[in-house]
Amino acid sequence: MATQTEEQTVVAHLEQAVEDLNEARQQATEEARSAIDSALSRSREALDDVRADAKERSMNLRDRAEERAVEWQKTLEGATEDMRRELGVRAVHAQRTEDALDAMAEQIKQQKKHIG
Repeated sequence: MATQTEEQTVVAHLEQAVEDLNEARQQATEEARSAIDSALSRSREALDDVRADAKERSMNLRDRAEERAVEWQKTLEGATEDMRRELGVRAVHAQRTEDALDAMAEQIKQQKKHIG
């Protein structure tokens, strides 16, 4: 499976190839234009395929993450208070961005209002 960076590179190369072919087409003879048009068509199809595959994989990953979150929520609901606290602390430590911590802080505030 290609990584997102690899897919972006493929997309960038294909987009550049399409641009190059368009430029060459404008300067080409009639016979060369036909070959360039064919290459352009194949390049556009390949680019569309790469984009569609990336979108589908993204949706599948999002669905799996959602399913896992639901499973974890069910597990947490049956856990002891000490276990939940420890998992919460570990979740905080696992965050890598301020945005993620801000989102967690907002959820904590909302939960405090709900139980308080």
